[in-house]
Amino acid sequence: MEIKNKIILAIAPHLDDIELGLGATIHKLSEDNTIHYLGLSMPPLVEKEIFMQEFWDSCKHLKLSKKRMVLKDYNPRDLFKDRMDILQLFYDTNKAIKPDIVFVPNSKDIHQSHQVTYQEARRAFKYSTILGYELPWNSMSFDMDVFIEVSKENIEAKQESINSFKSQKERTFFSNDIITDLARLRGKQIGKEFAECFELTRIII
Repeated sequence: MEIKNKIILAIAPHLDDIELGLGATIHKLSEDNTIHYLGLSMPPLVEKEIFMQEFWDSCKHLKLSKKRMVLKDYNPRDLFKDRMDILQLFYDTNKAIKPDIVFVPNSKDIHQSHQVTYQEARRAFKYSTILGYELPWNSMSFDMDVFIEVSKENIEAKQESINSFKSQKERTFFSNDIITDLARLRGKQIGKEFAECFELTRIII
């Protein structure tokens, strides 16, 4: 099943979540689809000016356009208190772009801000396919419903994207080895070299 000529929305509770969770998929889909990026907050404990420069450098590797980005500055550790504003933001985004596919954190992601993002997205994007991306360090379990094959080039672009976050390199999951090994494992599960995996919340064909 090819994904072409679709409007795709990637939602990041924190501005590095998309890069980590589905960077290779975004790089692949950017060739034949329109990608919108909605970021809700920066990661905690970062210097804003330094981090934002890293973020823009990261976006270049994934072919993400500033013209199709909306970046907010909610409290990264407590999206819950802003959840009604976030829900309205999602409603407004849905009305403005009418996405065919929405990528969000998966339902079993234990990070509180990721949970808010998933729950409010499920309410707002009722007429879109919703796929939950994998962040293994946040999940005790994960439903592997949808696999998207990606190429070595896509994985390398994801690695370069993540490597752009130099201020985050001490965090263990900012690792090329982890990124490559996980993609290789998911690929082997479907008889391919590399893949990224997603939880299916809703599919509209």
